[in-house]
Formats: sequence, structure tokens, C-alpha cells
Amino acid sequence: MNIIVFAPHPDDEVYACGGSILNWMEEGHEVHVIYVTDNCALISWGRKNNELIEEEAKEYINLSEEEIGKIGLEEARKAAKAFQFPKSHVHLFEFHDQDAMNHITEGIELSKEIIKDADRLVIPSDNNNHPDHQATHIMAKKAAQELNLTNVEFYVYATYNVLKAPIEKHIKIKMVEHRDKLYDIMKIYKTQITLSTSKVAWQTLKRRRKERFGLFYLEDAGKYYNF
Repeated sequence: MNIIVFAPHPDDEVYACGGSILNWMEEGHEVHVIYVTDNCALISWGRKNNELIEEEAKEYINLSEEEIGKIGLEEARKAAKAFQFPKSHVHLFEFHDQDAMNHITEGIELSKEIIKDADRLVIPSDNNNHPDHQATHIMAKKAAQELNLTNVEFYVYATYNVLKAPIEKHIKIKMVEHRDKLYDIMKIYKTQITLSTSKVAWQTLKRRRKERFGLFYLEDAGKYYNF
């Protein structure tokens, strides 16, 4: 099976479906990851929203957003290597953090080449209150529609909103055996752990037992809150 994971930001692949990625790789599936943005606004956003842990962020405080973005992309490459993605399966769109909505058309075209032979797309939810996550959903779904991928499974994860779908649409994947590895992979994202909410979420990886998705097909588009 050819599985494509869309991560709006570097680290979303860890929190949204990291255990599932490792399961799928162990099962012998071909798994790709797409990092849509570069996390360049992470430090400035954290400061503005009182999320920044000053002690953790001291080596980044005086860097420009461009410099932070380069670090964010390098962290993504290192995390992808830790997951053991082949280099050819790692795709970076390099759109700026908080700016993906302005690159929908470009994102659709980039996505189409990667997903044209996909069997499963793993994407963020619709009706998302984070603009980069919403933009990523639109890119992935619109690219699939333009390619008419009617048989492709959509595994939809809800990070910033809730999963609203009938129980028969729910998929739960056990990932207990991968918790320690995910915890260690998340250490690679040193810039992310400068944010208080990210640091708490990182620590909760040690307690996570399952990952949850909504299972949809193109024929379901517009019929469900998350798709």
C-alpha cells in the first residue's frame, strides 16, 4: 500500500500519526511524508501568545524568522530520518509557517505528483481552526479530486478540533509499543519544545495508547464535519 502523510508543520507527523507511521512501515507499506510549512513563525508566535519558554528558547530568541524556518526544515529532515523514511519519500513544500493559505494552488499542484499512485492519504481535519492545517486539508483533498482518486482512503486526524463522524467511520490504531521512539523523535524538534503546549504534548506521548482517525472516501466529501 502506498500511504502519503500530510504534515502541516514539522512535528505534526509525530503527534497526529507517528505511531501509525511506524506500524505501517513495519507492515511493509510504502510511506511518504509531506511537510507543508517550515515553522518559521514558531518563536515569534510563541512570544506573542505567551507560550514561549524563555530558558528553552534562548538560542533562538535573536534569530530571524528566515533563520528559524531553515532550522525547522532541518529538524524535519532529521526527524524523517529517525522515522527511517527513505530520502525519496520525504517532501518539503517549504511554505512559510502561518502562510499556507496563500499557497493553495501551488500546494495542489505539488501534491498531485506525489499522491497520484496513493492508496491512502493521511490528512488534517476539515473545519480546522488552524489556517495551515485547514490549507493542508484543502490542498490534499482538492488534489485528489482533480486526479479523481475515488478509491483512495482518507485517514483524517483532528488535532485542533474534534473528530465528528459515525462510529463506523472511526479507525483506532494501537501504538503503545512505539511511544518511547516517538518521544525520542520529538526531541529532535528542539524549536518546538520551546513552546509550553508543545512541551506538555511531548510528555504525554509516554502515555498515549492509540491514534484515532476518521475514514472517508471522495464520495464523502462535504457530508461530514471533518471531511
